[in-house]
Amino acid sequence: MLPPVSAPAALPAPIFDPYAGYSEPRMLADAAKAGDWRAVDAGFARLTDPDVRHHAIGKVANAAERYFLEDVAAAEPTSVLAGTLLASRLITDGWDIRTGSWGKDVSREQWKAFSEHLHRAEQTLIEVTARDPGQATAWKLRLDIARGLSLGQAEARRRYDHVAPHFLPAQEAMVQQLCPKWSGSYEAMHGFAVECVKASPPGSPNGVAVALAHIEHWLLIDRDEGGPAAAAYLARHDVQGELRWAAEHSVFNPAARPSPGWVTGHSAFAMAFSLAENHAAAAAHFNALLRAGNYADDDSWRYLGDEHAEFVAHRRRAFQRGFSR
Repeated sequence: MLPPVSAPAALPAPIFDPYAGYSEPRMLADAAKAGDWRAVDAGFARLTDPDVRHHAIGKVANAAERYFLEDVAAAEPTSVLAGTLLASRLITDGWDIRTGSWGKDVSREQWKAFSEHLHRAEQTLIEVTARDPGQATAWKLRLDIARGLSLGQAEARRRYDHVAPHFLPAQEAMVQQLCPKWSGSYEAMHGFAVECVKASPPGSPNGVAVALAHIEHWLLIDRDEGGPAAAAYLARHDVQGELRWAAEHSVFNPAARPSPGWVTGHSAFAMAFSLAENHAAAAAHFNALLRAGNYADDDSWRYLGDEHAEFVAHRRRAFQRGFSR
């Protein structure tokens, strides 16, 4: 059962940072902006949680000047961290060039630049994973590359098999890889997501894989058939039941604790329930985010346009219509 909730008196603007409770990534990003490689290197040496480390790599790679990452990687050619940071930035810049448009709307010039960025990142990460095969973030990034370069499902699975069990960022990447828009199938995508939940410890955030899979399914129906058909899919009894099951196994399990992926999980569940107009279920997830620190994650909400405005609007609607009085 989802926890009972009652409407809050006021709704402050949410904080769009799923890692707002973790100071290390922000401090490392500040050091990278200042060009202080010694502080960056020393800071990462203290990060033992692979999920926090993964987020910190993305935050630092995006915050630093690219020339700084290039210079460090050139000066420290055997550094696993320097190579991973540079590869992360190359992948981000490549996807920014490609944009989030459907493939048919991406120009030849965009595809070319995108491919060049990903090929360069791949060469860097081949060296990184050869030096340290246990680098979870490096393998997750190689999953992003496999999808972008259309290397196929078998190669993506091979890369995924190098990742430690229950590493949520890699599971999120595989949900993308297995969806039909990347030459997968609904059956493979949903089957993988369900297995992620079943295999994960109760209270872990991995249940979000199910919500993300259903959001991807909704997106393709919305593209091909329109919004009403997409909303009807999410409102199906079996879909709602699977979403509730995944939430109760993960973010609403009594064993759940705030951890990397927790904010993303509640945010994605809130979106899936909102789009199905299950306002009571959505309100429970929005309320959990509000009471934990008023956090929000905008990743999936980008599918709706202005992700921040959409999150706020759906939260307001859920609180108006979904709370018990």
